[in-house]
Order: sequence, then C-alpha cells, then structure tokens
Amino acid sequence: MFESTTRGQVGIGTLIVFIAMVLVAAIAAGVLINTAGLLQAQAQQTGEETTAEVSNIVQINQVIGEDSTSDGTIDVLNASVRLASGSDPVNLSEVSYTVETNGSAAVINGNNQTNDAISLFQEQSLEDGTSILSEQQDLMVVQFDLEESSELDPLGESDTITLIAQAPAGGSTYKQLKAPRRIKDGNSYIL
Repeated sequence: MFESTTRGQVGIGTLIVFIAMVLVAAIAAGVLINTAGLLQAQAQQTGEETTAEVSNIVQINQVIGEDSTSDGTIDVLNASVRLASGSDPVNLSEVSYTVETNGSAAVINGNNQTNDAISLFQEQSLEDGTSILSEQQDLMVVQFDLEESSELDPLGESDTITLIAQAPAGGSTYKQLKAPRRIKDGNSYIL
C-alpha cells in the first residue's frame, strides 16, 4: 500500500554527527551564559561605583574666616560641613581638600592626626571622637590653618579662596569665596 523508493540514512555516522551538533550547541550556550554573567557583574559594579561617586558628597556651607594673628590677614578658615541629600556616610578624615589662595594651591589630607593644617570639630548630632557624617543633621566644622601649610598664604583684603572637598568615593564639592574688602585685626568674617 505505501511504497517508497527513497530511504533515510541511518547508522552510526548519523548518530555521531547528531551528537557533535548537540555538543557544539551546548558549548556555545555555555559560553554565552558565562559571558552574560560576567557582563552583568561588571555592569552592577560600575553602577554602584558611579552612584557612590555622584551621591557620596559633602556640602561646604558657611565659611568663617578669622584673623587669629591680628596682622590684618585671614589665616584660619572654619567651614561647616554636612552630608548632601541622599549621601551615604562619609568619613571626613578620609576626605581630601584642595585649597587655592593667591595663585598657590595645596591638597590637604583630612586626617587631622597626620596634618597640622586641618582640625575637625564635632558641632551637631555627633558623638565625641567621631569624624563620620552619617545622618543629614550631622554637622562638623573643618578648620583650615593657612599658616600651618607651607604652600598656602593667608588671605588679604579682597583675596579669593577656592575650596574643593573630594569624598573617598570620588564625589566633589566646589566653593569659591572672597575675603572682605577691609580686614580689621583680630576679627572674624563670614566669607
């Protein structure tokens, strides 16, 4: 009733070719899955680092300049520092500060144990001895003693100063200020 003049090829050769094709497909699938996993891990790490760089920022608010030596120049700066909105905790002793006055600049390490040009004072909502800002209401005063830095000069009348605070994760804050036109001996000024 059913006659066929053609026959399908059967045998060990066909079986070997079929197994080889399945093996090649399995190896290719394994390579694709492995590559996708590596790319996902790298993308996640890059995303976390980028988020930290953008969001882990400290804000430099008011800066008060003092003439502590009564010589008509501002030689001490007191900058109030707090966390930016949405920032993770930041250790201020690990923050680096770039300060530029009168055409000379210096990078000041935030660790006040190794550097006499900087001091950290807990001001609001912080335990004694800590230098970590962890909450939005935390406030610390970072004091820069321009006389203690060999690269920086005290501020004279109408001089400008630039402060850049760079958090350990890479986020930075830029603030440029100007000294008053008239500095009286021993006074303090909001810059």
